[in-house]
Amino acid sequence: MMKYPIPYRKIDKWGFSDAEKSILIDCIYDDVIYPFSEENFDLALVKIADKCCWINTNGKQISPLADNVFLFTKKEISVLIIDNKNVEEGQSIDNCLFINRLGESVFTLQALTADGFQDDRCIVYFPNHRYGAINSKGEIVVEPKFDDLNAVWNEIGRPYSDDRNRKLMKNQELIKFEKDRYFGFKDKNGNVIFKASYFSASEFDEGTSMVAKNSKAFYHIDSSGQRLYNKEYYFGFNYEYDIAKVVTDMPDVNPFVHERWGVDYYIPGNSKWGYIDKKGQEFWED
Repeated sequence: MMKYPIPYRKIDKWGFSDAEKSILIDCIYDDVIYPFSEENFDLALVKIADKCCWINTNGKQISPLADNVFLFTKKEISVLIIDNKNVEEGQSIDNCLFINRLGESVFTLQALTADGFQDDRCIVYFPNHRYGAINSKGEIVVEPKFDDLNAVWNEIGRPYSDDRNRKLMKNQELIKFEKDRYFGFKDKNGNVIFKASYFSASEFDEGTSMVAKNSKAFYHIDSSGQRLYNKEYYFGFNYEYDIAKVVTDMPDVNPFVHERWGVDYYIPGNSKWGYIDKKGQEFWED
């Protein structure tokens, strides 16, 4: 049984369904930025009319529409930037919200914009058009006196780890390795289980990996090397909470041909995405 509602696409609109593809939340959204997850405290981030908001599993919107939304930290804070134009024009000093999983304000702060939290520090652009920093309690830890964001970055010690509430990988029986620009898998003792023959491969998580022998031919395998389903996709990611995001339709990218050798795999912006379960059941209709 699926723990969360599954992102479901009807042509170009998104909603959520159960494992039997019965619609639970109407397909009214332009995109699902992040599906429901424990990391985001059982909320999903969706896009509508070029704005983003958090919704709960009942489909209730719990945050206002915003131009920028930062994922929840371990201390249950999501930073919302309501309108990017206010940043440029300096019109609103209440352009930043700091909310919890219920959409309630964690603390109030007059600010034009802000960055996400890193090591319990968040760089803020204050109404005086100067940069400073706050902690997770909303207390100012660096006074807003800097003209340059990088100066504040240096002042707080240049943190490189953000405070996103990430989940740990599970059932990682096999470890990915690379040889001659191809990928294979070893066991925890370093023994080669699958030789480096994959054009692309994700780390093992939830007992599976997304692999490809060739470009535009992606599929999932389990730790025995067995395919979970027969179909191949243009691209995809590994499973999280028993669902995986895949490219369902990708337009011809020629003459912009991107190969494996020395170039990141290229997905055009107008490609179509969808979700599958571990049986390969597809949660979309075109």
